Amino acid sequence: MSWSKSLQGFADEQEKRLNAELRALSLQALTGVIERSPVDTGRFRGNNQVTIGRQSHSELDREDKTGRATQAEGAAAIQGVSAPFTYITIQNNLPYAGVLEAGSSSQAPAGIYAITFNNIKEAAGR
Repeated sequence: MSWSKSLQGFADEQEKRLNAELRALSLQALTGVIERSPVDTGRFRGNNQVTIGRQSHSELDREDKTGRATQAEGAAAIQGVSAPFTYITIQNNLPYAGVLEAGSSSQAPAGIYAITFNNIKEAAGR
């Protein structure tokens, strides 16, 4: 007597779960980065970019003091991801981004990106 069962259904369920987790964590990271971004003119906040499957090396010509437009654009890109191991990048290519990340702003003395990542990592228990 033998028994066989395809594991494809299980694999498909796991892929969907991983993809949903990837999108949720990416949205959480985007929100954290935007909320922690110091605001003067809104240029830094507006230059937080989300790219899928690649990195960008460009600067955006956008000011976004509230972060709403940047959040909406990034969230739309993240929601379009359909594979669980897709490379999602959240970055800011302005020349002074590194200085801000190093804590030069009184609005973000602990930085922006690293603290967001560490908070998400801690919350996820990893």
